[in-house]
Amino acid sequence: MCSIAQPIFEPRCLATTIGSLPHTDVALGTARMFESTPEIPAWVQFPRRTFHENMMMQFTEGMPGLVKEGERIYFGNTAPDFIDQLTDFYARYLAATEDGDPVALDSFGLSPQYAAGFAEFVTRLPEQTTRPVALKGQVTGPFTLGANMLDQNRRCVYYDDQLRDVIVKTVALKALWQITRLSAFGPQVLIFFDEPMLLGFGSQTFLTVSREDIIGDLNEVAAAIHAQGGLTGVHCEANTDWSLLMEADLDILDFDAYDHMQAITLYPVELRAFLERGGSLGWGIVPTLDREAAATETVPSLLARLDEGVERLVRKGFDRELLLRRALITPSCGAGGVLTEPLAERVLSLLRQLSTILRSRHGFADSEK
Repeated sequence: MCSIAQPIFEPRCLATTIGSLPHTDVALGTARMFESTPEIPAWVQFPRRTFHENMMMQFTEGMPGLVKEGERIYFGNTAPDFIDQLTDFYARYLAATEDGDPVALDSFGLSPQYAAGFAEFVTRLPEQTTRPVALKGQVTGPFTLGANMLDQNRRCVYYDDQLRDVIVKTVALKALWQITRLSAFGPQVLIFFDEPMLLGFGSQTFLTVSREDIIGDLNEVAAAIHAQGGLTGVHCEANTDWSLLMEADLDILDFDAYDHMQAITLYPVELRAFLERGGSLGWGIVPTLDREAAATETVPSLLARLDEGVERLVRKGFDRELLLRRALITPSCGAGGVLTEPLAERVLSLLRQLSTILRSRHGFADSEK
């Protein structure tokens, strides 16, 4: 595996969001995001606004041979013109990646129909009074997208080498397009992969999917991001095999520290190697998957939960100061799933307060004045 050839990013307990909010008012949702995470703002996904912003639909623009039937989308890979569309896809890919053709790259952009939050984000960025440390974008990860998309015979396209390659290269181009747009504002750009389907890796459903395949796909996208000066992160849920992700060329691993704190502690050898080469951990400590928890948890209760998680790693020999310098504070998952708008805004408020207290407690805010 190649080491991460990027500057070490130390968030020092700054906060960012995973991506989605339940709002349908794009301006309001974006404003709430900026208020809570001004140092590392992320463009907002609005899955309740339109089906085009569903995470399995949002990053499909530019793919060849797609057939849309209502809210269903699939590859029509036996259509008479599919080979022509595939040829055009690879021509645009090569033009964008090897020739630096901006028109070719724009063919893989995020249109306002599919990502209204991105357009709002770049419009509002110059108005912000807090200068960001980094800007965060996101894409659906190659495994999750490939495992959910189907061909016209309803077969999972991840098992089709040709279509899987299309998925991986599309994800890479979506990331590159975001980096091109966001890097114009100056701060470091972070691109996160949303990979919830990795929870099923090793199950009967994905028994024939190899570890090498998943790491190879992630690394292909990560290499494209790193080549453009971006940093890569991944958000996964529950008890994912984190050792797999610790081996990939990723810079930030974001995990559910609220419900599944123990998951990240099960791989101390791999985690130590990840941190030694400059990796950071995203502590998803503010709950978003349980309405009651989102409504009743408090700043003190979440601080205690986070402190206990840090102590677990310290007891395994990890340096506390290093863990805190490399800590990013996040919600446990996207907030656009089960939460109401008031609960999502409560999550954002908790996130802001936690980050502020942690940075003050550990001297990070003072050191950066």
